[in-house]
Amino acid sequence: MSTLSVHHYDHVTLRPLNELATLHEFDITIQVVPGHEADADSGRISEDAPLGRAVLRRTAGEKIDLQVEGRSLAMLILAVQKSAGGAR
Repeated sequence: MSTLSVHHYDHVTLRPLNELATLHEFDITIQVVPGHEADADSGRISEDAPLGRAVLRRTAGEKIDLQVEGRSLAMLILAVQKSAGGAR
């Protein structure tokens, strides 16, 4: 398992662990980007969004917990794929 931490433009694969898991039957891959580059439909999540803040500087194998709209969500970071060089 990689110990590389998540930084901007890395691709992060997450597995929902609680009630969110019932909404998604598969793992989720996101890319954390600066706010002006965010596009949720493309999986590009702002560093300022709750999920973006939760995964930055974390490593594969870590569990994250975040609060969204008054609900607690838990996810496991499965993999971190390092960016090949920043913005695309």
